[in-house]
Amino acid sequence: MLGTLDLDAFRHARLVRCYQLAATVLLVYEYLLTFSDEIELFWKKRWSFGKCIFLWSRYYSLFFNIGNAFVFLQEHPSRHFCDKFFHWQNTGAGLQVITTHIILELRLYAMYQSSRWILVLFVCMTMLEAAVMGVFVGFPIAGLQGTNRPSPGLHICADGDPPHRHWVAYYWTCLLTIESVLLSLSCYKAFIYYRRGTGGNIMRALTRDSLLYYLFIFGIYLGNQIIWLHNDITLNELGTGFSFCISAILANRLMLSVRSMYFNGESQTSTITLETRHVYSSATPGFLSLPSTLRTDVESGCRGTSARGPALTDDFDMTVFEEERGF
Repeated sequence: MLGTLDLDAFRHARLVRCYQLAATVLLVYEYLLTFSDEIELFWKKRWSFGKCIFLWSRYYSLFFNIGNAFVFLQEHPSRHFCDKFFHWQNTGAGLQVITTHIILELRLYAMYQSSRWILVLFVCMTMLEAAVMGVFVGFPIAGLQGTNRPSPGLHICADGDPPHRHWVAYYWTCLLTIESVLLSLSCYKAFIYYRRGTGGNIMRALTRDSLLYYLFIFGIYLGNQIIWLHNDITLNELGTGFSFCISAILANRLMLSVRSMYFNGESQTSTITLETRHVYSSATPGFLSLPSTLRTDVESGCRGTSARGPALTDDFDMTVFEEERGF
């Protein structure tokens, strides 16, 4: 009996189950770790497009990836069950990827100061991405493999491209192309900020975080591309869990980081304003008798040069980012 079993297939299946479970545990852990920040920075703040897309991304990715892990941990899934699952997984994955890319594109849109051509580029990219994913899901080529029994005695939902042909592998090629465009735009803006020495703290943080995200997720997508080009049916799903979970974690973390910088800076600036008023009104008896415009200029000059708070450019960056971009 042992002679008829493909032991490599069993080892691959165990790895797939472990990797899917590990990715989901990481996502749940990150959710619990940042839940208090979510309450303070999103649920207690006004509704905006950024708030809606963050909450959608956060909870959709959570339930989607928990569902994926549950399926791969099944010991005896039926063929019908696996067929339904892969259709649902492909559709759900496309929706999550598009959501994540919208978040990243909004950040780049902010980094480019609401440039109209950047907006047009991102709208076209999103529409093209949705169309390409629709083709992959809605028009599969003949010979695509999907089974609940990839090897004798082994039961797990497994899928793959036809032998000596590729189709699903091009899905990862599409993602790598989009990530390359976004990475290039982010690198260009980082170079401009560095060369000119411009941009407040929030814009520098946007650039830094975006670069780290693109480099990290590009590596994960590249790994999946290599796995699917190799096209071992028992190994193809090895990296999909991490690609879905890590991209969601990083996108959500990016939005939490921006919100934290904005609202912490806003609070600090308000404190500086109150302290400035108190100092001037106490130290200068005639301060309150000054014209309101002059009084404001004096306060602004003090705030702008104070070492205890953000610079005026930082406050401007944060205000514009919050009000115009809706984050």
